[in-house]
Amino acid sequence: MKKQQRDKRIFFDLNHPADFHFFKNLFDHLRDNRYVMRIMARDKECLQDLLTDRDIAFVSRGTGHHTLFGKYIFAIYILLYTLFQLIRFRPGLTISLSSPYLITASKILGVPSLTYDDTDDNPRLLPLIKKSDYIISPATYSHKFHKHHFHLQAFKELAYLHPKYFIHEKTGEGVFFRLTRTDSIHHTSESKFEYSNIIEQINRISQDHTCFLSTEIGMTPEFSEKVLMADVVNIHKDLQKCKVFWGNSATMAAEAAVLGIPAIFVGSELFSYIKELGVYGLLFHYHPGNIEASLEKLDELIAGDDDGNQFERARQKLLKEKIDISAFMIWFIENLPESARIMEDDPDYHLRFIS
Repeated sequence: MKKQQRDKRIFFDLNHPADFHFFKNLFDHLRDNRYVMRIMARDKECLQDLLTDRDIAFVSRGTGHHTLFGKYIFAIYILLYTLFQLIRFRPGLTISLSSPYLITASKILGVPSLTYDDTDDNPRLLPLIKKSDYIISPATYSHKFHKHHFHLQAFKELAYLHPKYFIHEKTGEGVFFRLTRTDSIHHTSESKFEYSNIIEQINRISQDHTCFLSTEIGMTPEFSEKVLMADVVNIHKDLQKCKVFWGNSATMAAEAAVLGIPAIFVGSELFSYIKELGVYGLLFHYHPGNIEASLEKLDELIAGDDDGNQFERARQKLLKEKIDISAFMIWFIENLPESARIMEDDPDYHLRFIS
């Protein structure tokens, strides 16, 4: 296969619905410009539904396992499956959001790899992530692994929630709850907490406010009629109907924050982008051992009327300082390897993508 043809062939590995959202504008651009894509997608939550809804073909890499032994066996299987897919597809570039399988397989086969990583408090995966040929991270990311690791004034959530792509209109006074599993590879034993107490709080708050719930947990408790399950395909439209977010998903907390919705994030991992959103005053972090304090903060935010538009002002400040990461990714990918040399010589080059 000629090099020019291979350069137009890109392989993606998607592990989570957030991966789809991060890349979806890039997918549209690549399809419109005659790139050939192959997407490998985990069968997790609504990820494959999102791809199908957008008419994007993919190959499934299964659901994964929740036991420690099962995770190790599955990791070996996924690595072998990824190698098989890459050999068949013969891409010129592989892209992911911190996929250790794709980075490792790409390194074995000598295929250039690009990853966006913002999970710097993740010692289990960092030894593999740093092997990617090109790494893009937020400016506050606490590691620099090599000369092609670029730190940008960016939040990955602005790849799809930037005003250029998502028109945000505050349409309600609801409360959004997001509950995730705590047995992922980036979680520690400190991430766990008792869900029954949260269910009680959701029912309590729903007496006076509409509550939206998104959950990975197989729960079947009785909820009041004012507790609505979030629309998995249009989840951000439900999020914008709310005035407050509470949950143990770092990504959804960040999504709420960049929309100007004050977010309470409960988690033991404290990634640099979470700290930065806290500096903007848009996110409040609590350790799982301090659940009660997080719920007190939730009641405080629900009761507040924010007549001074404090959170919207913070959001506007953020938007003036952060780039359109989708536009940057398109430029960077289309112009490799020259774009990497440009960024190496002039790290501030990316600031021209502030809209």
